[in-house]
Amino acid sequence: MESEKKEVEKKSFFKSLFSGVVVPLLLCLIIIQYVIQAFQIPSGSMEDSLKTGDFLLGLKFTYGSPIPFSNKKFPSIVDPKPGDVVIFRYPGDPEYPDGDPERYTHLFNALMFGNVYWDHNPEDGQPHLVHYADGPKDYIKRCVGVSGDTLAVHRGRLYVNGVRQDSLPGHGKWTSLSRTLSPRDERETFVVPSVGDTIYVDSVSLEKLWWLRSIIAQENPDEPVELDLSLWKDGVEINNYDFENFKMPVENDRGLAMNELFRRNRQMIQHRLVQGDTISGAMTFNFYRELARMAYLPMIDPHAKGGMVRNVSYIGFEGSLLQDLEGNVAMLNREMESAAAAEPVVADSAADSSVVEVPAAPQQASKFEIRRKLSLGGKAMDYYVVKTPQYFMMGDNRDNSADSRYWGFVSQRNLRAQAVIIYFSFENEDEAFSLGNPFTWWRIPFRIRWSRIGKVIPLI
Repeated sequence: MESEKKEVEKKSFFKSLFSGVVVPLLLCLIIIQYVIQAFQIPSGSMEDSLKTGDFLLGLKFTYGSPIPFSNKKFPSIVDPKPGDVVIFRYPGDPEYPDGDPERYTHLFNALMFGNVYWDHNPEDGQPHLVHYADGPKDYIKRCVGVSGDTLAVHRGRLYVNGVRQDSLPGHGKWTSLSRTLSPRDERETFVVPSVGDTIYVDSVSLEKLWWLRSIIAQENPDEPVELDLSLWKDGVEINNYDFENFKMPVENDRGLAMNELFRRNRQMIQHRLVQGDTISGAMTFNFYRELARMAYLPMIDPHAKGGMVRNVSYIGFEGSLLQDLEGNVAMLNREMESAAAAEPVVADSAADSSVVEVPAAPQQASKFEIRRKLSLGGKAMDYYVVKTPQYFMMGDNRDNSADSRYWGFVSQRNLRAQAVIIYFSFENEDEAFSLGNPFTWWRIPFRIRWSRIGKVIPLI
């Protein structure tokens, strides 16, 4: 009798555990996977629409929920339209560690703790488990252009299909009094690619080639994409070439190259640099070649040994650096042409026997060229046909937003969710509140932005 009672209690316990814990947990995971994505605003790029410390809910099924254990998505209900606030995977991060889908298998998404992968070919002394704690990162911006739209940026103002956008959704703002030729302020007219568009590798600038590389990587996540640049002079490959006077503008997106230039030239900054200034110095072509080839620079030593898990983290680089490279090669060719045209030729005069200088036809100038090879899955391609709709994203805080002006288009597959509502908002930019310091907890009620809770997005 006693044993039967214990058996009943045991069954009752497991039944309660299943209905009270397991089922809600499974439902929660299903909702997180397919229905809702929570997102915290980490920066001021969407001010004043969305503020740092806002917590949002986004609907994942709107743009197509991910299919488990694959790189595919369920069909979307609607597509983003201009004005929508969209959560998407940042195209500048590799989807797999080292951008190598053949070596790594995605195991699971650890939500706020990043993603975990299995390394099929670890180096000696390295574990198989790989933790990508801060990526691939999710961004939130406003969609301002869709496939087929013609866009341009002049003096910081956005033009869509030839019309200047003076009235911005979300009360977007500008903060800069001065303008430069940076991607933030100037973008020549371009068209957002549509499904079926053919883009030829040799027909675009190096910067737009980098944008094309990004599209290919987003649309083909299971195959490695590689861009190989090489420098040639008069038909001879010279990748070790050193520019004596490489020029680049001082802009926010040039930090990686600026640091390299200062390091190589051991320069000390003698005066305050401002955006729009030009700096120059010795620089090697191989620096840019390696950046283009790797695409993502590791922030953690990729050869670190030991431990149960190997951590990885990456930083991408902007295509505008390749714009600088292309411009400096063009400048080098102009200098060569000028030198050849100005070179005098010494000859005997027919009038007397004295030796004089007489004009002659310009000498043939040496010519530098950058050759490019773009490959998908190890196969070189001359062109690429766009497979999915493309979108152009910008922050409402137009002068302080790292967005599509810098890194190009967002493909449909990278869309995560449509932001719909603010469920919580907490102001702590001065960091006066600290969870680890109980003496600051009294500030909590005064730091909650009560008026923002429940606000629907987009905020017009």
